Amino acid sequence: MTDPTTAGDDAAFASRAARLDPDTLVLAQGGRLWAALPFGVLAVREASGSALADGDSALPDGVYRAGDLAAGTAAPRLAAEWRGRLPKQPWTTVETVPAADIAEIDRKAAQALRERRGQGVGDRRLRDAMLDHVTLRVEHDGRIYPVEFRLVAGLCRMGFLGEDPVRVLKAGRRIGLAGTYGTVWDRDRGLPML
Repeated sequence: MTDPTTAGDDAAFASRAARLDPDTLVLAQGGRLWAALPFGVLAVREASGSALADGDSALPDGVYRAGDLAAGTAAPRLAAEWRGRLPKQPWTTVETVPAADIAEIDRKAAQALRERRGQGVGDRRLRDAMLDHVTLRVEHDGRIYPVEFRLVAGLCRMGFLGEDPVRVLKAGRRIGLAGTYGTVWDRDRGLPML
């Protein structure tokens, strides 16, 4: 099986993040690229060291605007602009799901959105409800791990879904999906209530 975070190139990662929102922040750190997607998903892949649009080699560690990276004008921003915490190691696989099943979930969600448009619910409200919807429940070691549709959407929109089975991951309290070309993680929900 292909390592889920190595295939592809850095420019494609930046372009996909910029297509969702050009102001998406991208963190280059420790040989990985992270992007805080606008619908509450953290996308990550191994940096390939391939040239970005400006022809430079590997991206130096720092925080960047996805639109700038995609346009080849990668000027680092203040590190303090990156607000989220990254999933801590180890990343443990709790289940695998066929890639075709994940693609089918994404297809059915898009179809449901098209069918519900104009039926008294605003598009944004409908989209937000869909992102929060739990599309998979994975049981492992007596515990249930809910996978929200936002992770499926992030995996598909970032082009991470390939033919390899998708791994459902956990890192502490966070859930992720690892596809052929990268990984997505759910929102950092902060400290648990005591």
